[in-house]
Amino acid sequence: MNTESSKPKAPQTCKKAPPPVQGVVAVARTLQALSLMPLHALAEGRNQSIPSLLQDMTGLSKARISQGNLDAIRPSTQVKVDRHLEELLQEQFKSDPEGLQHLRSKIAAAPATRSGEQAPLAGWVHQLEFLPWIPLPITKGVALAIDELLEALLTCCRDDDFRGFKCVLLAHFEHHGLPVRAIGQMASEPAPENQLATLHAIADWEQSDNWTRQLAEYLYWDLISSLDAEWNSHYFAGRQTKPLFPLVMVRPQDGLLESMKVASRKNIFFKPVRRLLEFLYALAFYFRYKRWPTQAPKPKTLAGILYRPGSQELAEERLISNYFDGTTKVILDLVLEHWGQLLQHFMPAHLESKRPNPPLPMIMLALQWQTLLVQNKGRSFFVPDMKTYETLWDLRSRQWATLQTQQDMGILKAGQPSRQTIDWPAWSFSQSSSSC
Repeated sequence: MNTESSKPKAPQTCKKAPPPVQGVVAVARTLQALSLMPLHALAEGRNQSIPSLLQDMTGLSKARISQGNLDAIRPSTQVKVDRHLEELLQEQFKSDPEGLQHLRSKIAAAPATRSGEQAPLAGWVHQLEFLPWIPLPITKGVALAIDELLEALLTCCRDDDFRGFKCVLLAHFEHHGLPVRAIGQMASEPAPENQLATLHAIADWEQSDNWTRQLAEYLYWDLISSLDAEWNSHYFAGRQTKPLFPLVMVRPQDGLLESMKVASRKNIFFKPVRRLLEFLYALAFYFRYKRWPTQAPKPKTLAGILYRPGSQELAEERLISNYFDGTTKVILDLVLEHWGQLLQHFMPAHLESKRPNPPLPMIMLALQWQTLLVQNKGRSFFVPDMKTYETLWDLRSRQWATLQTQQDMGILKAGQPSRQTIDWPAWSFSQSSSSC
């Protein structure tokens, strides 16, 4: 999927750049990056690098982790890793043995590829089915198909089997078409003839590099749009006519992408964390009043509700402004704390057990997009091709609606009556009413 960027990058001091990665190594890195997306999301939520996260999770040294190929560790080392993980779980659930048993059951039921290997993308979706329980068969099926494709392609990369690489891709498109086929669904859209012609014409790894990056990007947004349609259709009552996740993506200044001209140096674009905090406020407001606030909250408004990290003192307006512009890093635990504070503010009479669960996928993705979609220290940004994204979302939304007619899950939903159309707040699509 094509992306668009705004605000030309500032000139930088010339430095001798390392030689670019090319050939099969470049292709493999692109595929691995997509496979590691859930790990990257977890690391971003904890403000850690992936090596640091893996060190905490496995107990292995960063030197060993940097060597890669963790699947090939010795049996004795695997025993140490398993013991380390068990100690982490015992500490985390020391006062909740039933919770530990439940987690172990979840881990045992995690999806795997047909070869028996771990399915990282489908495993991530599997985890999102809980807290609260929301079944995601369509998204999990899409994720598993991508996992199996990545596994097959990476095997070809390791074997330097370019012919096999092309055969795997052609077989994938023959079965799925352009979007991944959901479970029980027919192919919805054939791969464009020009893309297939380009694939047939690619003669070596170097020529496949750019094509592979475009494929990985499309598969990523296919998965995200599926989660957008399915998870949010369960979480929210009401009939949705628009996707939700774009509300926490980068939002450029009105008219910027069309004209490529900056109308004002103030708020050239809103970053995902700002948009997330604004929407969580609006959502808590909606749960209380059954209507959306007329405008986005300003830092002063949030400073009167949210507390400083690890403190019982209200946050300063400057701290909220630092969250908005990315000066201060926001992590997952902090967002969850702020969600609880928003609900306490708007729903003080409700028992904590009766309050809505946080929209966890939305939170995790916003924190990840703060890094993925905002680059060069905030001087440039990326947005997906929203027309393509909305087309994918509409496909998955219709598939979900069909599934629901076949199988009523009977899940308690938040918000509006099921037949009422959800109209997200107008200011969430335009900066004109929230340009603080």
